[in-house]
Amino acid sequence: MSGKPVNLQRPIDTEGFNRLISALFEETGSKVDALMAEALNTVESIMSESKKYSIRRSNEILDSYIESSEVEYRKEISKAEIDARMQALRIKEEVIEGVFDEARERLLEFAEKEEYLEIMQKQLTSISSLFHVGKVVLNKRDFERLGEDTIRKILGPKCDISVEDLGTGGFVLISKDGKVAIDRTIDSILKSKKDEMRGRVAEKLFG
Repeated sequence: MSGKPVNLQRPIDTEGFNRLISALFEETGSKVDALMAEALNTVESIMSESKKYSIRRSNEILDSYIESSEVEYRKEISKAEIDARMQALRIKEEVIEGVFDEARERLLEFAEKEEYLEIMQKQLTSISSLFHVGKVVLNKRDFERLGEDTIRKILGPKCDISVEDLGTGGFVLISKDGKVAIDRTIDSILKSKKDEMRGRVAEKLFG
């Protein structure tokens, strides 16, 4: 077989990273709820003011064009609802981006602690037991803190070590034949959580 590396579908122990991120969202849960409540109030206010304007506008039209007032009223109300929905979408994205910017900053701080290195070593050991690892990709900070000797002790002396920009941290493991790649970067995990959060915020805003 040939082609690009594919993500391994077999269940993998990612308890360390997932527990960390879950704890992060539990701790900031009240802030998320407050932000979403604020967003909802803003949207309701926009919708209310827009409808008030539409009613005033419709009444003005009624005075001059009695026969077409109902049609114009419906147009104004429809425009107001569209404007409110677009504003709600912008607010939703602002809420999500705000939460995840904070999450990223806190994870960068966590990555400087010894607990982070312990999680990295545990994950590398666990995942590398599933297949023959030919290459590991790490960022410069994690490579220097873990050390080449430790990495080779876990993955084998012949494993290729590539130092690249992986954002917040984590690693990517690639099989010897290049057909399997496992992405356990923190940014990748955050992205999956971000998609979940986007759905939750949409439900809060739009029902």
